Amino acid sequence: MDQRGDAERLDISPTTIKTHVSHILAKTRSSARVQAVTFAYESGLIRPAA
Repeated sequence: MDQRGDAERLDISPTTIKTHVSHILAKTRSSARVQAVTFAYESGLIRPAA
């Protein structure tokens, strides 16, 4: 993922993106984004796109 592009699209700073990602990783006890996404799928927080 491109944090700068995400930040521009959401009209927030890249630092805000980094902060949110860090919080998500900490709350899911993940060391990488892929682990956090896997956690979200397995816990039913998100569903695969159709």
